[in-house]
Amino acid sequence: MEELASDAVFDQTGRSGNVRSFKQMVLSYYSHTEYLRTPQKIRKDQWILFGRVRCHAWMIIPIAVLSQFCLGSLYAWSMFNKPIDLYIYDNPEANKAQITFYIALGMLGASGAIFGPWIESHSPQICAVLASLIFFAGHCTAALGLACREIGMLYFGYGFVGGIGMGIGYVTTIDAVIKWYPRSRGFASGLAVSGFGSGAVAFSNLNAGLIRAFTIPQAFVILGVINFVVMLACAMLMRPPPPDYNLPGVAIDMIEHSAPEMQSTHQRNMQHRIQGKSARIGGQKITVGSNSGEPVLVVTLAQALSSRDFWLLWVAFFVNLVFGVVIISNLASMTTNMFGTSVLAPVTTIVTIEGAFNAGGRLLMGWVSDYVGRRRTFMFVIALQISIVTCLIFIIPEIKFWPFVVLVWMATLCYGGGVGVIAATLADMFGAPNMPACHGVMLTGWSVAAIGGGLTYTGVVNELTYHKGYTLSNPYVYVINQYWILGLLVCGLIALSFVRLTPRERMFPRVHGQIYCHTFAGFMFRLARGGIQHGLHDYEFLTAAAQEVGDMGGNEESARDGSARTDASQLHECGIEGPVPAAQDSATISTYMQEGSLLNCSSKKQQPASEAFNYISSDVRSVHSGVDDSRSSCVQLTCATPPPRKCLRMFGRWRLELVSAEEVSTVWRMYLSCALLASSTNEK
Repeated sequence: MEELASDAVFDQTGRSGNVRSFKQMVLSYYSHTEYLRTPQKIRKDQWILFGRVRCHAWMIIPIAVLSQFCLGSLYAWSMFNKPIDLYIYDNPEANKAQITFYIALGMLGASGAIFGPWIESHSPQICAVLASLIFFAGHCTAALGLACREIGMLYFGYGFVGGIGMGIGYVTTIDAVIKWYPRSRGFASGLAVSGFGSGAVAFSNLNAGLIRAFTIPQAFVILGVINFVVMLACAMLMRPPPPDYNLPGVAIDMIEHSAPEMQSTHQRNMQHRIQGKSARIGGQKITVGSNSGEPVLVVTLAQALSSRDFWLLWVAFFVNLVFGVVIISNLASMTTNMFGTSVLAPVTTIVTIEGAFNAGGRLLMGWVSDYVGRRRTFMFVIALQISIVTCLIFIIPEIKFWPFVVLVWMATLCYGGGVGVIAATLADMFGAPNMPACHGVMLTGWSVAAIGGGLTYTGVVNELTYHKGYTLSNPYVYVINQYWILGLLVCGLIALSFVRLTPRERMFPRVHGQIYCHTFAGFMFRLARGGIQHGLHDYEFLTAAAQEVGDMGGNEESARDGSARTDASQLHECGIEGPVPAAQDSATISTYMQEGSLLNCSSKKQQPASEAFNYISSDVRSVHSGVDDSRSSCVQLTCATPPPRKCLRMFGRWRLELVSAEEVSTVWRMYLSCALLASSTNEK
């Protein structure tokens, strides 16, 4: 433990420099997000309740859920809209109180983006305590504003100050849960944020009871005290995992680990050889953990935040939230205005069930994403929401209570589902250490959805009621808003289709003449210039490897000739059956020279048929001409049967190809193997 702590504590490079400008200060703030702990602090973090109970991962879940539950009291805000408008303006239809909800959600996202790096570099206990204090201060300021009947102080208190507390608390708890559950991030984060969604379940009834028993200012003070006590207790129990609990970067699927391949002697020897090695591919660093033996992609925070995939995901996240934000903040008043005395259920019950759907969507979609994938889950959520909004356009004019309410509940489930998946998606894309800052910036989509979407909705309603002669009971007032929401959802679905979630999608190697390559809904399309290629040798990284061999052995031509003349009997001893064709036909990838044998072939164990290529080693002298005898061992990566390539269309010298899953898997595995084995050889 002390050894781990020493690595985490005493490497403070880059923190001592003087910041000369605001830009440099911002870059420095977003560049250094490591949480540095002393050995004593690491040991202390292993215990809770005054050092009497050892902290385990399962303990963090109820702590996070309870803290999020208090923050989720925001979702019961619609219960306050009419009482506050009546208290301040003596008019329950003033339509001013709901703006507080939009400001609070806006500040939740903004504060998450601003405080994200700070949260990552500090103890979650300190961050959670600060969040509880600020959230309590927001309630007290709001109570003072209500007592003075100043709507501006309500906006500032609960909206601005309380929103900052919500943002810090929200990101802190999700960050802690994600790091404690690296193998089931979707379920863990979904369970945690389900507490935020379920806040409306309890607080809608609590708010109604407080409004009946106390004045509005007194109700806010009581709510603030309740939330502060619970959140502070949770903060004192919040702990981070040990320093070695997570991978240092993003896990890379170098190989599909089927049972036969895991038992392969060649595979185990190769993994042992590349442990601790690093290589730079496409301007990003690939390294192999010395403990896990798994390759990981090391992504800096600057690379993550400047990635186009991050901002495409931001668009999809923002779009998914717009309808939910609008409907949650207006459901109580919308139901009362549209249906009046024909409401078939108490408004409090409707809001409570809506909160249950919100919480259930977060938990359900987070859990599902662990099994079917983040992209498929997110696309299903947005597609379902498109169907719901389309149905509402036809249902609302009919003034049918139950169809309207059920569709709204389903839309709320989709809203919660997007929130439940996003944290795990960011951790998978950019690594757990970057998640708090990325999540904070991503939550600005929540801010834009709350402020932009909410104010747009309110502006449309006010325009129709104040200037066009419509009343709030007219269905047209609510139908017209569904059209622009539907348009945004379609745009969000398209943006999500172009998000490259995995390192394989973002870093897949280029072919010669390639202009464009992208993954769309799981399929990879490539636009390139030149004739049809029937093998794998046109990939640029293969040519680079061949050139390296040429530099070692005299020239590229001799290297290819040498590869083609490899003794078939030697290959047979390594488990390769049949002759090895020439490089340009069989995609013989590369040959790396080094002293000693890289992989042990003495077991003569037959490679499983599922292997797309094989690692070959020989103890005999290299067959390449012009190679120094002292460097007599070689490694060859061969693909005897290149995957077929499908050309969808050709025009002139241009070709549009559909890259098969088989080719993607084969090339990706070769790509990483070449880079890591080359790094291993060069360091030799």
